[in-house]
Amino acid sequence: MESAAVALVCKQQKTSFIVIRALSDLAGGGSSVSNEASTFASLAAQIAVIVVLKFISLLSS
Repeated sequence: MESAAVALVCKQQKTSFIVIRALSDLAGGGSSVSNEASTFASLAAQIAVIVVLKFISLLSS
């Protein structure tokens, strides 16, 4: 829902934008212990940085 607000404002301002989203806690069902956001927060943050840096490098090429 937050990205919808960004999209609306950018459309009104005629500004380009991109939204990169990720899943959070309890994705995929299963045990609430094994799917806790805190269990994978560090790994998710590391992967997000890798993805964003790669995306930025592709934009500049």
